[in-house]
Amino acid sequence: MRAIGRLTAALAVALLCAPGTWLRSPVEPALLPDITATLIVDAAPTPVAQWELAGVWQYRGESSHFGGFSAMFALEQGRFMAFTDRGYRMTFTAPDLPAPRMAMIRQAVPPGQEYILTDIESATHDPATGSYWLGYEQVHTIQRSTIAGRSDGVRDLRDAVRWPDNAGAEAMVRLADGRFVIVPEGRREGLIFTTDPIGGGAPATFRFRSPAQGYVATDMAQLPDGRLLVLMRKLARPSRTVWPPFSALLAIGEVPQAGDKFAPAITLPLDRVIPRENYEGLALRPRRDGRVDVWVMSDDNFSIIQRSLLAKLVFDPQI
Repeated sequence: MRAIGRLTAALAVALLCAPGTWLRSPVEPALLPDITATLIVDAAPTPVAQWELAGVWQYRGESSHFGGFSAMFALEQGRFMAFTDRGYRMTFTAPDLPAPRMAMIRQAVPPGQEYILTDIESATHDPATGSYWLGYEQVHTIQRSTIAGRSDGVRDLRDAVRWPDNAGAEAMVRLADGRFVIVPEGRREGLIFTTDPIGGGAPATFRFRSPAQGYVATDMAQLPDGRLLVLMRKLARPSRTVWPPFSALLAIGEVPQAGDKFAPAITLPLDRVIPRENYEGLALRPRRDGRVDVWVMSDDNFSIIQRSLLAKLVFDPQI
């Protein structure tokens, strides 16, 4: 029965993911209008004292390119950048600010790469320069972009990794000291670059141990105290009460070192805190009172039975 359950979950997710994986629409550089955000869950306590829920919003867009959000990071002045499986980026202000604004446009890539560099799965940035880095699935490529969104360098990692074609740099973070940590999808070994990976150089490796069976890292970010917060997801057995068939949690661990083990511990199970969805984007924003706003965003797989959700949680590391 356990094998049947896993097969059922896998088939369900395959159906959900198929439009985003196999159907590639023509690339449109134009801005996507008519994006809305609606509050669907109000603020509430959580079962864990360190965490509070501030709200959950559903995003909708009229274009067929809207959706598939797989990575995000926070900018200044309450703004964010989120990136999709079809190579688009959405720049938006927090939905709990007055008159939030949203705009979506095709992420610029080098000439000739428009139909190759499309499936963005991870993103990180340097607050000092505004430069940001994107990890692409299937082609195992990292792209650096300027603060204006122009492509500023590309690195093909296939000479350094042995990842399957349907995997890639699922979670990536630029640390405060300039190092890069990358966790590939479903793999037990991560990468550490001592500097910008676009500049070359072989990465060191570390072992990744999931805090719960079946959960894989989908995004991560560095907390103000230096630790890493990791967003994790697993396929769940679908039923009348479990749909979409995903389970999610947040875990915290010390920054991995070369040759060592990265074993984050669960800090907040999300299934009873926010609606079930395929959460893949994570962004942090420190507050003046020492707490941290934690935003998580879902990838709807371009499916009509899933949603693009943005949840805001508040974490108090002092408790």
